[in-house]
Amino acid sequence: MRLTPGVPVDAEVSLAPRDPSDAAEIFAIVERHRGDLREWLTWVDSTRSAADVRRYAQYAQAQYERHSAFDYAIRANGRVVGAIGLHSLDWDNRSAQMGYWISPDVRGRGIAARAGAALTAYAFQQLDLHRIEIRCVVDNVRSRAVAQRLGYAFEGTLTGAYRLHGTYRDIALYGRTARP
Repeated sequence: MRLTPGVPVDAEVSLAPRDPSDAAEIFAIVERHRGDLREWLTWVDSTRSAADVRRYAQYAQAQYERHSAFDYAIRANGRVVGAIGLHSLDWDNRSAQMGYWISPDVRGRGIAARAGAALTAYAFQQLDLHRIEIRCVVDNVRSRAVAQRLGYAFEGTLTGAYRLHGTYRDIALYGRTARP
């Protein structure tokens, strides 16, 4: 495993490990798009201030240092526009889950897909992972489209597997393994 301080994507987009100094910028996105982001993400309701975002970034840094999760801010032209990460790492089985969110004002530009492609390559080549899963609410068409664009195979539906705002929702499971 070879960790790098960030994950290059392309001339416009980069991934940088979550940092408390990004808290105000990320909170501004959450505040501006709270209703839209809340539709699919449970953590939006508990994010009430930049201090909440800062605390999460500190937690993410600790996980990064322990190699138990890798959480990145997605930057486009230097500005934070979302986040992506590898969670639920299982080093014995060399597997993880990837999650991502993108600010609604930059959707449709392929940023999430480009970030996901770069993180997938990094996970397989640098972290030596064998399998990555993407799980998203069945009705989240945009998130499912990203998984499909990244070449993740739809493997099935996990019935009632995600509690979102008091209602159990079905999850679409996508998976991809490293090429031999």
